[in-house]
Amino acid sequence: MTRINPINPERYIGTITQVTASYVHVNLPQAAAVPERRGLSLGAVGDFVFVDCERFQILGRIVETKIPDAERLTVEPSLGKSAVTNPIGKIQLLAAVEQRSNKLRRGLPDFPRIGDGVYLAEPSQLATLIRNAVANEDELTLSIGRIDAADGVDVCLPPEKIFGRHCGVFGATGGGKSWTVATLVQQLKRAGGRAIVLDPTGEFADMGNVDEVFVFDAPVGAARRVHFPYRQITEDDLFSLFRPSGQSQGPRLREAIKSLKLVAASAAAPPGVFVNNGLVEKAGRPRAPYFNALHVHAAQLHDPACDFDITNLAEQVKNECVWASSQGNAAAFGNTDQNSLGYCESLIARINTLLGSRELECIFKTNGTSLVTELRAFLADDSRDIAVISFKDVRFEHNTREILLNVIGRFLLAEARAGAFRTSPLVVFLDEAHQFLGRSVGDEHSTVKLDSFGLIAKEGRKYGLTCVLATQRPRDIPQDVMSQLGTLFVHRLTNDQDRETVERACGDLDRGAAQFVPMLAPGEAVVIGPDIPAPVPLFIHPPEYPPDSKGPEFQSFWRGRRERAAAAAAVPEVPVPPIPAPPIPAPSIPAPPIPIPPPAQAVVIPPPPPIQPTNPQFADDLDDEVPF
Repeated sequence: MTRINPINPERYIGTITQVTASYVHVNLPQAAAVPERRGLSLGAVGDFVFVDCERFQILGRIVETKIPDAERLTVEPSLGKSAVTNPIGKIQLLAAVEQRSNKLRRGLPDFPRIGDGVYLAEPSQLATLIRNAVANEDELTLSIGRIDAADGVDVCLPPEKIFGRHCGVFGATGGGKSWTVATLVQQLKRAGGRAIVLDPTGEFADMGNVDEVFVFDAPVGAARRVHFPYRQITEDDLFSLFRPSGQSQGPRLREAIKSLKLVAASAAAPPGVFVNNGLVEKAGRPRAPYFNALHVHAAQLHDPACDFDITNLAEQVKNECVWASSQGNAAAFGNTDQNSLGYCESLIARINTLLGSRELECIFKTNGTSLVTELRAFLADDSRDIAVISFKDVRFEHNTREILLNVIGRFLLAEARAGAFRTSPLVVFLDEAHQFLGRSVGDEHSTVKLDSFGLIAKEGRKYGLTCVLATQRPRDIPQDVMSQLGTLFVHRLTNDQDRETVERACGDLDRGAAQFVPMLAPGEAVVIGPDIPAPVPLFIHPPEYPPDSKGPEFQSFWRGRRERAAAAAAVPEVPVPPIPAPPIPAPSIPAPPIPIPPPAQAVVIPPPPPIQPTNPQFADDLDDEVPF
């Protein structure tokens, strides 16, 4: 290993004049802008420097430059006078340099002294020191970015330092967050890793180095349509979808699920339990056989998975609306409880509606293959590296997206707990993480917390399952999840709350370093982490296969739009050839007229004679009573 000497006399910029616990102040005699010699000025905000303390060196960064207040007017141009200024700078102390191992080390063995010299750091030396600090010479590394885009000095980090303690990619829109995710995915594949990308917008589905693309609607190209089997979701997920009321509908729905699980757990109908077309009948039936069957199959019934025929759920809710016991026989269920059935009518209608809805076909229908089967096949095949699950066509109604992604995360965590990733680690990328973490779905009667990825962040690392969370709103990520993220790629963040959230999550990004975050260029990120000796700004390598994250193309659409419309309207019409007239048929001999008989004369029917009373003596009385 060639020893690096970070002290180059030709790069001397000044001398320390004041020392504090985290900062030093230094004279910067060559920092002022001189006409026609601006390129020769040394010591600008953002420059990395080395402080020479004889026995060791300290890496720092200039965060402020100024001149004493008494000399403020000396920089104003004045005729016949030359400006004489004495700039001073403020340097943040970051890490110490181990001269024997050519590595950066966290902490300071001692503080600088007044009079110590300060020298500009060469990007190549800084990149080598960082590389040596995080990886050995024979270790596998990922080329992430460059210290300085102009000098082209690459920074390579081992996968353990990036993904080992989970990772976060933060940045406002247009800062380069999606490109960083794509670069990490492609570098991971190049190094021989394996990852699953959960893509809410579909922008990563068209990357050229993806082995599998799964969609929940009509596939395009090589993508394959899948569904997530409802038998893998939990009762809580069903409650969040069907939203039963707490007093009447909730207990009936839970009893219906229990009865259908009993039918699914038994090869034949349990003794004494009446099962008709997959439905348990209770009205007027004995109670003891039913409860005995519940006790026998208690293990299957207490499994939270919905392993039953859900198409019978609405009808089974009706069967549950019975009295607890019969009036004449306490050992049997009563007849139908019409009041309870009336209360459950809205629940029954809601179940039937949701089971047949277009939005929930990805769960309750069997369109395409099972995602669980596809993922297990993907994880068992070492020839495939990257799988993308696109949620582009999953609807927002009924919280379908949130529930679906949460159950996928729960499935991956269950596989990890079963030991599937101990010898073959898996990295899960989640874009737009703020939409799915720290949220709850449902209502006041039944609420489901979307906590699967929070659990992965808390305990997945010990099972070989790590995650990369990407978002433009880190303030919406729960603090208990943020505290689990090791390495952070922080792109431009303009919101104060977002920067404060990142500062609280990572002590390395203090106020001094956070001041650079709003000024980061597109594609530039500050890399922070417990295994990174100092916050380092990198220009992330552009991905070989960029994601489809473009916005609307106003230039191409607006330019010449009216001209195109006018040209389309001016297209001459194609003349339509005239339709030839049909041939005139030859004259034919008319048929003789058919004689029409004269109309028959009408028969005149005389009016009937007036009705005479049967008893003449009452004739006058009858006339008086007739109202005419």
